[in-house]
Amino acid sequence: MAVAETPNNNSDWKKRESLGSALLQIVVVGVVLAVAVYFFYARTTRRKEIADKLKEARTVALRGNPGDLAKATKQLEEIFALDSSAKDALAFAASIETDRWLVHGVSGAEQKAKDYLARAESEDSRTEDRFGTKVLHMIAAGKAKEAAEYAEDLRKKGASSAKLWYGIAMAYERQGNVALARPAFQQAIEKAWKNPAYYAGYGEALLDQAEYRMAVDILSKGLNNNPDHLLSRIDLALARIYREDRVKDAADSLKEILAATDELTPGLKARALAANAELANFEHRFDDALKAADEALAVNPNERYALFARARALAMKKDPGALDAFKKAIAQDPMAPGPYITGAKLLADAGNFDGAIALLDDYEKAYANVTVTQADGSEKKALDRDDRYWVARGDTLRAAGKLDDAMAAYDKAIAVDSVNRTRAHYAKGALLLEKKDYDKALEELDLVTPDDGTGQIAEAYAAKGQVLFAKKDFVNGCQNFAFALTRMKAQQVAREKMNALLESVSKDLVANGQRAMAKAWETEAKPLIQ
Repeated sequence: MAVAETPNNNSDWKKRESLGSALLQIVVVGVVLAVAVYFFYARTTRRKEIADKLKEARTVALRGNPGDLAKATKQLEEIFALDSSAKDALAFAASIETDRWLVHGVSGAEQKAKDYLARAESEDSRTEDRFGTKVLHMIAAGKAKEAAEYAEDLRKKGASSAKLWYGIAMAYERQGNVALARPAFQQAIEKAWKNPAYYAGYGEALLDQAEYRMAVDILSKGLNNNPDHLLSRIDLALARIYREDRVKDAADSLKEILAATDELTPGLKARALAANAELANFEHRFDDALKAADEALAVNPNERYALFARARALAMKKDPGALDAFKKAIAQDPMAPGPYITGAKLLADAGNFDGAIALLDDYEKAYANVTVTQADGSEKKALDRDDRYWVARGDTLRAAGKLDDAMAAYDKAIAVDSVNRTRAHYAKGALLLEKKDYDKALEELDLVTPDDGTGQIAEAYAAKGQVLFAKKDFVNGCQNFAFALTRMKAQQVAREKMNALLESVSKDLVANGQRAMAKAWETEAKPLIQ
């Protein structure tokens, strides 16, 4: 009997257990599901909140001024209060602190930038902020070659962000490879045309290359998109002063910026004071230039434009300390051609020919191992393609009285057959004029002085006029001097220089017994410069 009753007992027990268990399981599953839904909702909501705040921070920071960066930083702090390991926010924080470090010279920003970048890498952020910022840190550490290789490797894997291209441009620029740097800068500003920082970076690279017309163009384009960007405004003022174009506008802009002291970081203040130093140089107030440069260096001892302004002032004062001052400016970026080329000219103008040649020798040493890729894929030494350098060297040697060496330098520039070939032909023609080899001088100058006056170099037309006067061809000589005046007016050359040329031609005509022609020359030439 007992055995027979066992199944019934087990069946009753199962029924009782199944009902209770089912109810319990329903309750447990419901609670677990509710908790899961809650956490999913909370997590999703938090992610959206973080994404929204990060987007807002990026929009604010895009304007690029110190106050904007401060607001963006505060928004990032709100994100980190929600999630201290938000990887993309960490990468963006690294980017902002890197700007505050490298551009604005804010104390403590360097360590913050490095810490944020390390955390972004640890969390494996895949944004342009992480990788682009990494490139800039490598450049700042003096590893421009490694930075370019790292960035190019990322690009080969499909990365193509504006910040990465900007890093590539900076890396090549610091290696002296302008041929690769410029298209990379162009990629950056095309991909992020609203970001004034990339225009400013490109503009500064052009300032360092003494390409002032191009610098004005690039910086102006950036300001068209963001007219309040302080660094671009300062750099544009500096470019205009270097170019001696719209200097009054530059002076007014600097005055306004320096008056807003609360908005200026150490980097911006030092740069504005450096620009003020160059304004004083332009106005031949060299002691004031030195004072302004020293004020800038007191704020930022590494402000390269202040060091450059100081060296220029000393050279124009014919101070024997000018050469060392140029070398200090060059040390900030040994691959920037501007301080070498400009320094050599100013030292030569001051009569320090040995110092001028020494600077150019240093330039050759700096670029000794730099190569450029030719159209056929072959590598060639950058110096062999650097026609601007060979023209500058020729000018310096000519000023030093080393005419044969100068001729060899001009021939090297002409052989490059690149953008400075016109200038090289003019320089060689002027040297042949100096040597009184009038036939060869005329042959050389004919290459760059079309008979219809469409040539671009006013000095070439003036030199041709001198050659023709020496050959007693006064009619055609006057015509070329007229072309020179027309070009000078188009280039907005100072009226004093145009008057000086006009009067010089008149005196030469009178000295050669051509009084009637001298009178006719003055009658015809004066309207050309009015």
